[in-house]
Amino acid sequence: MEPINKKGQYAQARTAILFDAENISYRFADNAIELAQCHGKPIIRAYADFSRSHIKGWEKPALKHGIRTIHQYSYDTKNSSSDFLMMHDAFKLIHSGKIDTFVIATNDSDFITPIQLLRQSGAFVHGIGNKEKCSELLIESCNKFSFLNEEELSAVPLTHEKSQPPLLNKPKPKPQPLVAKKTVNKLIQSYQAIEKTKKGWVTLSMLCQKAEIPTTKYKKFSTLLKQTGRFELGDNNKQTKLIS
Repeated sequence: MEPINKKGQYAQARTAILFDAENISYRFADNAIELAQCHGKPIIRAYADFSRSHIKGWEKPALKHGIRTIHQYSYDTKNSSSDFLMMHDAFKLIHSGKIDTFVIATNDSDFITPIQLLRQSGAFVHGIGNKEKCSELLIESCNKFSFLNEEELSAVPLTHEKSQPPLLNKPKPKPQPLVAKKTVNKLIQSYQAIEKTKKGWVTLSMLCQKAEIPTTKYKKFSTLLKQTGRFELGDNNKQTKLIS
């Protein structure tokens, strides 16, 4: 339930959205802030070791939404020092009396105990994370939990680079020849070297022996000749002649 004032009415929430930016991609920033709109206008912070290459990308949402990025170097490659700083700030905010609602964007189960302590201190905690990455305990530790819209994200480019507009009149690819030009030339040369009838016919067996074509994808020599588009077949595919 939402925070309630002394008169038993729903109070205007004083909200902080805290991003575990090493655990939640910057590409979900818009979606997370939209999910938190029900709590009123918040202060927004993102915590990470922003020197790490996989954290790059937070600049754009930070400028767009006024997110204060809080950098904390990690002391080793496996653990995040920014998690501790994020929860330290959360407890400072609640004890200041200025914030009573926290939106925690993370998939990290290490936040379960701090979230429980925030609730024990009187805070309303709205968790936000990726459905496939959040543990059941993390979800249950919050007053409310929302899943990020990953289907919507799949249509968003992974980088900020402008995509190239589609070509309106994209040329159609040229069809590949059915028979290699080298093979066609060899067939023609072999045909010209064979004695022909007055009408230019030669037997397929003679042309096949003369050309000595290596194995092709066509099982029959007559099919190969037909696919070249340069030879005409006759006498039930026993004879052929060059199409002039």
